[in-house]
Amino acid sequence: MRGSAAPRSSASRALGWLRRAAWAALAAFALLTWQGGAGGAYAYEGTDLGGVPAPDFALTNQEGERVTLADYRGRAVLLTFLDGHCKDVCPETLRTMAELEARLGRDAARVAFVAVSVDPWLDAVGRPAFIASQPGNVAPRAWDFLTGTEAELKPVWDAYHVAVVEELVGRYGVNGEHDTGFFLIDPAGRERLYIESDADPGTILRQIRRVAELGG
Repeated sequence: MRGSAAPRSSASRALGWLRRAAWAALAAFALLTWQGGAGGAYAYEGTDLGGVPAPDFALTNQEGERVTLADYRGRAVLLTFLDGHCKDVCPETLRTMAELEARLGRDAARVAFVAVSVDPWLDAVGRPAFIASQPGNVAPRAWDFLTGTEAELKPVWDAYHVAVVEELVGRYGVNGEHDTGFFLIDPAGRERLYIESDADPGTILRQIRRVAELGG
């Protein structure tokens, strides 16, 4: 394991759960569309984020390059928060991103697939996500896995209201739990939508096309 860390204070842990509660409240206003016809129902389409400027960041990708959100300007961004050593939810999130990239075809070049680490205790700065190389796991062909120190990553988590819970394993800190989901940022750098990572991929694809103004 790389890097030790002290356990979070109870106040810091409480703030994390408050942020999670805020997301839950916001989700109550999620975008819904009516699927007509007999027995019609409302379908989940994500949470409108109002088109406010997305918080910028400066982190390091798996090629060792320094990357900012502004570097993606002109493309839509599908942004998520990922533990590079996670064995359950995160591989499924990566698989969804890979599926979306494939379904976009040539239009994938107009979308940036980006994941920010939530595990600075294990995810080494400038190195690929461990899970992306494991047998059976699938990752997008073109994507950025952004890493940094805890001091670099925490302001990004806070800016996007992502709750990250650190746990101690022996003397070492590891990511014990974190929020999942996708932030859709438009080509002008504005937050447009938050959508759960386990939503129907077709729904996510439709929203990517809308936000990226791809049509189809």
